[in-house]
Amino acid sequence: MSTTEDHKERQVYELGYLILPSVTEDSLSNVVDSIKKVVKKVGGEEIASEDPIKIDLAYTMTKSIGARKYVVNDAFIGWLKFESDSSSANEISEAVKKLEEVLRFLLVKASRETVFTFAQSLKAKEDKIKELEEAKEALETPAEPVVQ
Repeated sequence: MSTTEDHKERQVYELGYLILPSVTEDSLSNVVDSIKKVVKKVGGEEIASEDPIKIDLAYTMTKSIGARKYVVNDAFIGWLKFESDSSSANEISEAVKKLEEVLRFLLVKASRETVFTFAQSLKAKEDKIKELEEAKEALETPAEPVVQ
């Protein structure tokens, strides 16, 4: 006879997170591993992820840890896509909330396919900037006189 435990509904989630910029790049992987351990502890299985990259924030954010208050203008941004029981979402949120190095996070239901990465977005932005610079340079280059 099966129980409801045997038929828990699996759901794909994506956890986007910001890590405090005070974390050194050497210890950044330790923070990411801590996030992954939280997911694995509740039976989550990683589907995809992207290593955090440092970005400028659109606005200043603050985080209080004990008696210290951090005010930051930049942070490391990353994400983790995983599958787990739908009942584990609250447990994951509570555990990530307790990680001092995490500035903010967002846990949402997601599709299994990954259609966006920060690396792709940055490459597209760099390509567009290069294209605009080339167009500007072409406009600034004097035209050859036409001889008739």
